[in-house]
Amino acid sequence: MAKFSHYYLKYKLDDIFAQELKAERQKLFGEMLEKDDSISFILGEDENKKHYKHMVKHLRLNHDIIVMRIANDSKKDVIQDFKKMSVRHEPPCYVIIDNREHCRRVAIQRNKDAWASTDSVAKVMTTVLDKALRRSCYIGISMHPQYYPKDFYKAWRMHQHHTSRLWFGLTEGEIPQSFRTEPQTDDTIMGFALEVNEELQRKKYRTELVLSSAQNNTPLFVDEDSVYIRNLVNFHALTGSPIVIETSDGARFTCFIDDEEDSANIITSEMDRNILDILFGEAEGDVATAESKVMEFCKPY
Repeated sequence: MAKFSHYYLKYKLDDIFAQELKAERQKLFGEMLEKDDSISFILGEDENKKHYKHMVKHLRLNHDIIVMRIANDSKKDVIQDFKKMSVRHEPPCYVIIDNREHCRRVAIQRNKDAWASTDSVAKVMTTVLDKALRRSCYIGISMHPQYYPKDFYKAWRMHQHHTSRLWFGLTEGEIPQSFRTEPQTDDTIMGFALEVNEELQRKKYRTELVLSSAQNNTPLFVDEDSVYIRNLVNFHALTGSPIVIETSDGARFTCFIDDEEDSANIITSEMDRNILDILFGEAEGDVATAESKVMEFCKPY
């Protein structure tokens, strides 16, 4: 079985000309991965130049779901004729990109034999794609890991005896379409959060929801079984927005930080590696069945 870490894409519309092509950003992104030679993953210059070879397959069942293999550019010591030699070593890993409308999910295979971390793969891909998109349509791109909400609970437990306030930023990130259509147990708070997020992103405002104890000078208790709290935490985990824990001594601790190294806290799922090998002709099997399995994998996680 192959284990995948889940990431999400953010489009950067910070260029004054980007708004003109905003509606087409996913189409333009998909075109850059249309064929193997649509783009080259090359970083560095001269002796530091590295070419990360890749192959892409668009599913016949849905052209906007892309399966990609990207190889690391490295060297490996081997023994030949009783002598130690350094040879080029290009082990690949799989990347699954769900580029359907309102979907910006990316799953990167955890394969230590190929890449040190899934963050390393994400960095190479986004560096090249960001540069290429900006050059062609003034739109940038970044890729962020999706963390389990338990990160927040773990941090709160460490500081629960002196937590004074919690800050929830409601306009930090775009909301995945899958979350918009999820049934919410507490429609009141989530409906409010969705409406606030959408309205304030349009108006370029910024707002926060602040929770504090009803009584002064007493720690704020977080009920982990509360539907209200769980929905707020899930909202922030999916959008990548930070939750800030403020303690009575004025210290602040931020949860859901985007630049952490690849860790066990990133949401993961598994798929039979053989299914993906079939798509690239590396294993025998029915391609249509393999594609169906990938489609199932791409359901909202």
